[in-house]
Amino acid sequence: MKHLIKDNEIVLSGIPSHFIRESGEGFWGGYENMTGIHFEDGWRDEVIPEYNPKTQYLGSAYFDEINDVVTYEVKTIVVDLQSEKLNLYRHLEQLRTEMAGVVYQCKLNYEIEPEGLTRLMPHIRAMYGFAKSEIEALTVENVRAYVLRSPKYEQVLSMLKTFL
Repeated sequence: MKHLIKDNEIVLSGIPSHFIRESGEGFWGGYENMTGIHFEDGWRDEVIPEYNPKTQYLGSAYFDEINDVVTYEVKTIVVDLQSEKLNLYRHLEQLRTEMAGVVYQCKLNYEIEPEGLTRLMPHIRAMYGFAKSEIEALTVENVRAYVLRSPKYEQVLSMLKTFL
C-alpha cells in the first residue's frame, strides 16, 4: 500500500488510476502502473511495525519523516483481568449447565445407570474444578488467549452423547 503525503500528512491511501500531478499533468487511466513517478509525486510506502498481537494492536497510520514511510502507532492492549475472568467464569457455568443437561438426558434413557457413564462422572467434576483453577491462575498476559471449551471438553461431551 502506498500513501500520498502532503505537508507531512497522509492525504490519500492507495494509488488511483486517475491522477493530476502538482505540475497539472493529468493521467486519465493507468497512473497506478507508472511506478517510476510515484515517489516524485509524493507517494510513500507503508511499513507495518513489529508488534505482539496478544498484547498490542496497531493504532493510527502516520507519516514517519525520519524513515520517509507511512507506519502505524503500536498501542498496548489494556486488559481488565477481573472482567475477563468474570466472563470466563460465566462461560464455565454455561458449559457446566450444558454438560449437566446431557448427563440428565443420559440418565433418563436407562433404568440402571451404565457403568461407562458412572466412570465419566468423576472426570467431569475434575474438569470443572481444573478449569476453575486455571482461570484463577490467569494473568493479564494470558487471559485473552485462554480457551475454555478445549478439545478435552468436546471429547468428554461426545462420549456422553453416546449414552443418549
